Amino acid sequence: METGLRLLRAARRTFTGPAALLGDPVLRERAAGYLADLTRPYGLRVPAGLFDAPAAALGQSYGEMAAELIPAVVPPDEPVDLLVLAFAVHDMLPGRATAAYLSHVCPGTPMSFALCDQGSAAAFTGLRIARAYGCRRALVLTVEQAVLPYDAAVPVPARHRAVAMLYDALADDGATGGDSDGAAGGPELIGLGGGARVTALRQHVDVDAGDVAALAAAEVGELTAGRTDVAVVLGADLA
Repeated sequence: METGLRLLRAARRTFTGPAALLGDPVLRERAAGYLADLTRPYGLRVPAGLFDAPAAALGQSYGEMAAELIPAVVPPDEPVDLLVLAFAVHDMLPGRATAAYLSHVCPGTPMSFALCDQGSAAAFTGLRIARAYGCRRALVLTVEQAVLPYDAAVPVPARHRAVAMLYDALADDGATGGDSDGAAGGPELIGLGGGARVTALRQHVDVDAGDVAALAAAEVGELTAGRTDVAVVLGADLA
């Protein structure tokens, strides 16, 4: 049975440069071979020598990105029950069990899993699952990185970016944490004001492009129920 979620804390960060793990020549070599094997059946090619230099324009590791955000939103004395890692583009070390690693570094050693192959809907699916799971405290991590070592059929994100959102299904009406810019180059805590709640979440599949506007208008109209203090955020494709 789904329940409402209250957003306790949220943080975000933009990352620059390649993953620190790719500074290890052994891991670079393994990543190059692994990605070459994965892409070959699809007629894609990882350029020879791309992984030879540590300073190459390589992408990020979601394990590294998310691990930096977790301490910003999850205090040691607030164990998490469920961790969901959501992304659309794979990272530069796709052979790692990243969700299991993040469970290891997250207070509470939560049940964890990753969501992919859903494009920009992955984060919303993560929220829907967190609501349905019925846990006390859930951490949803949305991560994307901007570099692929082959020509992709779709545009990749503009930046390496990560967002962490800690939810509590049983939170009271107390404080939710204040605003903070965070340390220079570190996670930026997002001020939540009086607190934000996820009380409804709708997802639709197999919608023709010509039907999107009418469906979105109908859903927004129903969910807002005549309220005027509502903001609608459009993804790049929908906009």
